[in-house]
Amino acid sequence: MDTIDNKTCVKILHHERVPVHVIRHCVKVSQVACKIGSDLIQKGHGLDMDLIRAGALLHDIAKIKALKLGGDHAEIGARILEAQGYERIARIVRHHVYLPRPVEKQRHLSEELVVNYADKRVMHTKVVGLEERFADLVARYGTNKDAMRKINELYHQARLMEQMIFSRLDLRPEDI
Repeated sequence: MDTIDNKTCVKILHHERVPVHVIRHCVKVSQVACKIGSDLIQKGHGLDMDLIRAGALLHDIAKIKALKLGGDHAEIGARILEAQGYERIARIVRHHVYLPRPVEKQRHLSEELVVNYADKRVMHTKVVGLEERFADLVARYGTNKDAMRKINELYHQARLMEQMIFSRLDLRPEDI
């Protein structure tokens, strides 16, 4: 049941009362993820574009809910989707912040990795470099040592994802 079209994704987002600005961010992340995924598929990598598109569109389904009520928005979002029977998309949502294992231990590109990286390249609705995106994350969430440690870890992982992805493409990160 993991095949899901854009219209259904938008219905789910509206049902979960996701604000328009978050939906716009998700749409932009989906565009970036689909561009990267499509280019990787053309190079022979076995990725599922429908999963990439839907996972990116739904990745922040619980962002505002978690900010209001507390909790991990990726985990809450994954549970919402699992309850609707979208287990594979839920896995992408669950891992859009932290991959299940460090990038250096990843052997293959995955839909989770593509969506995770695409999200790291989109600040609000603008595609930016990792430095700008992470400077924004530090400004908004770097409130203590632990938060800064996590942001720095995510930055390091994003750099490794970027190398892993673009070493397989005829594009540079700034071409996205």
